[in-house]
Amino acid sequence: MRFLFRWAFRLLILLLVVAIGLFLTKDALAKWWIISEFREQGMDARIGHLDIGFPLNSTVDARDITLYNLPKYGGATMLRIDDLFIDCDFSELMNVRRKLKPHFRLVRIGITEFNLVETKGGERNLISLPDAVAKSSAQLALGESPLYFTIDTLTFSWERLKFTHLADAGKSRNVNINIEDYTVQDVEKLSDLRPLFDKVATKVTWKVLLNKLFGRLFGD
Repeated sequence: MRFLFRWAFRLLILLLVVAIGLFLTKDALAKWWIISEFREQGMDARIGHLDIGFPLNSTVDARDITLYNLPKYGGATMLRIDDLFIDCDFSELMNVRRKLKPHFRLVRIGITEFNLVETKGGERNLISLPDAVAKSSAQLALGESPLYFTIDTLTFSWERLKFTHLADAGKSRNVNINIEDYTVQDVEKLSDLRPLFDKVATKVTWKVLLNKLFGRLFGD
């Protein structure tokens, strides 16, 4: 009996050490997993800082994030994010009686640079922004497309936009967006983001680039 007790105690100590080790390395493991997922898609990524709330207190705090384009889009930087903070309502996600639709209490994102790339054949590394965030492109004209997510408070900053045309450098553009801490409340559908899109559109005066970013939303 004493033998079993000693081994049970040792096993408990071992499990405690493993748990502490996982806690201390959780952010490094999460970084490794995220970067591995991007690399499986043929892209590279860098994350300077990542802090995931534990135990699952719903927050993610990341800084100095860099995503790189696929080789067919030149392989250069696609997106640089200086600051990303997410406060997600896990209780909503875990409620099996509802559809798994992420609900964010707060999203704060600070983009340093986004590089929109177009190939000689007209392919782009990102579809238009409205198409990227809407569930259905069929309703974009009405602006009532439901989103993949809901957000109580969105705080958005964006410094620069680059447009790179791989076949014709003369068509490339650099645009200073200079939006800082723009806030949108109660985001549930595409039209709720229209004020933010309008804010970006006032900075992008080149109509061709505006259409590449927003498609039919500003096509007229």
